[in-house]
Amino acid sequence: MRGPVGTLLLAGTLHRLPPGVELPPLYRRWCAQADRLLMEVDPAALELSTLLPLTMERALQPPGGSLETDLGPGLWRRLTDRLAPLGLAPELLRQLRPWAVLLLLSGRELERQGFEATGVDQRLAACAAAAGRPMAGLETAAAQLNLLADLPLNQQRRAIEEALAQPRASGPRLADLAAAWQRGQLARLEALLPETGEAAGDPLERRLRGRHRAWLPRLEQELQRPGVTLVAVGLLHLLGEEGLVSLLRRAGYRVERVGAPSP
Repeated sequence: MRGPVGTLLLAGTLHRLPPGVELPPLYRRWCAQADRLLMEVDPAALELSTLLPLTMERALQPPGGSLETDLGPGLWRRLTDRLAPLGLAPELLRQLRPWAVLLLLSGRELERQGFEATGVDQRLAACAAAAGRPMAGLETAAAQLNLLADLPLNQQRRAIEEALAQPRASGPRLADLAAAWQRGQLARLEALLPETGEAAGDPLERRLRGRHRAWLPRLEQELQRPGVTLVAVGLLHLLGEEGLVSLLRRAGYRVERVGAPSP
């Protein structure tokens, strides 16, 4: 995508990958030719020393609050049974808010299925760092955490119920997603990515749309800068009628696909 001065390369990423999956040749070429890397969040803000205090500030229950009370007795029992192998005492779990426990659940299940804790984003960041390229973020780590932390309690509870009901469903889907991403199969990717909840006016979907619109001015700024900016964001942010590609096209920009991630 070319602007008056600069060029944007839009790279869809997966935040988790199966073991042994490396950056495909196209992404390595893009990283080599880009003058800078723009990600959802600046990698420096994701350092544990920075991220942990932000997370704990939002993850802990307010005074007098309890996860058991938030979930109700039935869902609480199912959750403690599922997380028992982690060795987390119920007293510790009670101090967490539901969205934080949802992250625990999803991370635990992905680890069980063999998925790595890192994904395409980290590989691109390492590539840019090795080449001495500057990196920046489209939003802050706090803003990303608030997407989940500010969800209504009933939505947090429902998400936990779904995670407990179908814990194994994400494994094959994510493996298929990684394979389709490597081959650049857009139709397959769109079929595998989760429904947006657009028709139901889902709050998370509304926030997703808001994020995309908030990112547009920054992307337009990058087009005014000389050189090439590699923009690496999750696949979901690029696809669909409210994805970045559609929004940029409706804003009058010509966005072209220059190749699949692998031959």
